[in-house]
Amino acid sequence: MLSSQSFNLPFAIVVSLVIHSGLIFLVSKGWEASVPVHKPPVRVVQAKLVQLKQTAPAQKAPRVAEKTPKVVDLTQKKREAEAKAERERQARLKAERRKKEAEERELAEKKAAERKAQQAAEEEARKQQSLAEELNRMEQERIQKQLQQEVAAAEAAEKAALAEQQAAETAQSYVAVIAQRVEQFWSRPPSARKGMKCELLIQLVPTGRVVNVTVSSSSGNAAFDRSAEQAVLKAEQFRELQNLPPEVFEQYFRQLKLVFNPTDLRL
Repeated sequence: MLSSQSFNLPFAIVVSLVIHSGLIFLVSKGWEASVPVHKPPVRVVQAKLVQLKQTAPAQKAPRVAEKTPKVVDLTQKKREAEAKAERERQARLKAERRKKEAEERELAEKKAAERKAQQAAEEEARKQQSLAEELNRMEQERIQKQLQQEVAAAEAAEKAALAEQQAAETAQSYVAVIAQRVEQFWSRPPSARKGMKCELLIQLVPTGRVVNVTVSSSSGNAAFDRSAEQAVLKAEQFRELQNLPPEVFEQYFRQLKLVFNPTDLRL
């Protein structure tokens, strides 16, 4: 028996058909033999269809491209080299331009800072100068004012001195009038001697009237002192004082000192 594994499907079918066709042909024609023929037993060939797994068609091997000789394009290489050189040149120019712009910007910023610093220094110098001028002006004004004050004070002092002198001269003239009037009323006592001196303090009012008389310095002789007091009291009033300015009266005649010191006595 043939194994179904020894043939593939088409070959087994063909063999089976050939055998069967031969047998049919011999039966139909008859089989004669001169001698008895021993017929072997008929062997039946069994065929069995076997379902084969369908296999994928074999993939065609990729076609290998035919190698062609490589042609070097020198013109293309040259163009590429020139383009690369141009790109590098443009890159250098761009870098140099950026560097130059950065340097120019830095220089401009530096100059601007220097100008700003210079302007600030000039402004500070102007302020200092203005301050110095203002201080100088104030000092000059102070000095001028002080000079004016000193001149005014000097003038006032001079005027005061002149007025004092005039007042003193005026007062002295009135004192002479008062002394002359008191002397007219003075009666020297017999005990009066040369060298005796009595000082009286007379209190007056602006009308020239005597309101009080006291001995501020005694002569040592009571009669001499009393005679001096009586002379002032008899004079009673000095109307001439009414013509004096009030300040002169207050300064010289509100309290007046009279000295009795006879110089015409022999003893």
